[in-house]
Amino acid sequence: MSQSEIPGRSAAFAALVSILTVLGAVIGSIAAASCRRSPAAAPPPSAAAAAPAVPTRPAPARAPAPASGYEFQKEEKVAVEKYLRDNPDLRVATDADQRPAGENGDVSNLYGVYHPYFVRGDANDDGHLDFVLAFVRRDSDRDSPWFSVVVFEGRPDGTFGAGAVLERDISLADGDLSLDRDSIVVTPDTGEDESRRYRWDPSRQRHVFVRDEDDTADVPPSSQT
Repeated sequence: MSQSEIPGRSAAFAALVSILTVLGAVIGSIAAASCRRSPAAAPPPSAAAAAPAVPTRPAPARAPAPASGYEFQKEEKVAVEKYLRDNPDLRVATDADQRPAGENGDVSNLYGVYHPYFVRGDANDDGHLDFVLAFVRRDSDRDSPWFSVVVFEGRPDGTFGAGAVLERDISLADGDLSLDRDSIVVTPDTGEDESRRYRWDPSRQRHVFVRDEDDTADVPPSSQT
């Protein structure tokens, strides 16, 4: 190779390097511009935002403590708590739900222990102790509560069956519940003589509404009266 050829090759090599440098700069600028134009990826929606709203039921009321007037036996309390879980819109009616009675309506002196909305007895004549209990709608007005009357039938093992509703959404703030031999008696107002009776019907295996003058009548009373 002659000395005269070296300077020409050096100039060509320098030109190639210069072209590659310029080309690299152009590619880098294009890449940077592309990055600036690309929007940032949106974060994925949270699980809480994506999940649909689930309607919630009110927490069930609890069976009242003895200080409220009642002293439920163990199995009675189990049955009442289960009923409240199945009916969270209700609470147990207590002695304080009864309005003060006038002179003619006060029957508390007739009983050694008197709870207007809770009574025990053999309501279906099977030899096992039952109990009848009133409940109050939790959304009802304090001055005009709506009551439901429920009977819990005793079993041979000492437990109780699911509550059976006798009357629902009735006015009972001036009345009470009682057992009269073979009948569950619902008295809307203790100052009045009128009452409603339910007797056990063995053929139907449930309590049925009867009239004093006609024990075969089976016409339940109206609700919210």
